[in-house]
Amino acid sequence: NYFGIGIDAKITLDFHNKREEHPEKCRSRTKNFMWYGVLASKEWLCKTYKNLDQRVQLECDGERIPLPSLQGIVVLNIPSFMGGTNFWGGTKEDDCFLAPSFDDRILEVVAVFGSAQMAASRIINLQHHRIAQCSSIKITILGEAGEEGVPIQVDGEAWTQPPGIVRIVHKNRVQMLCRNR
Repeated sequence: NYFGIGIDAKITLDFHNKREEHPEKCRSRTKNFMWYGVLASKEWLCKTYKNLDQRVQLECDGERIPLPSLQGIVVLNIPSFMGGTNFWGGTKEDDCFLAPSFDDRILEVVAVFGSAQMAASRIINLQHHRIAQCSSIKITILGEAGEEGVPIQVDGEAWTQPPGIVRIVHKNRVQMLCRNR
């Protein structure tokens, strides 16, 4: 239902690693929420992926999309992200974009500029940076074989993806992310 690359996936991956190392510290929603806050604050200071736009290329429906200076990209198929946040920022059609819907086979692509934006989005309805609406997405992670990858998450499950290509499309009647082999 959602895909993230960059800062959101880094925070999710860091939380996963923390939970694996110290499961006793992650036994309640309140503690987990606190850990996410601590890890997001760390990213706010470190800005590990402040130049993500230089590490990835984005194509939507075959068209290369120039990226602003950003720390993450989120692809949505549902209006909510991060436990209920409306990250697309609205449910109505406007001059540039259609109203988002989970059954229209259209994906919404949003820029993430930092952990402060992500945190504030949980509290207030910010102006979000909509990048595109499309039916197919190609994200090229730049780099040579053996280089460090970029954190990716799908529905809260995170890992580090090495350089290569990630394609996101609707497959059959069930919507899912599929590895292109």
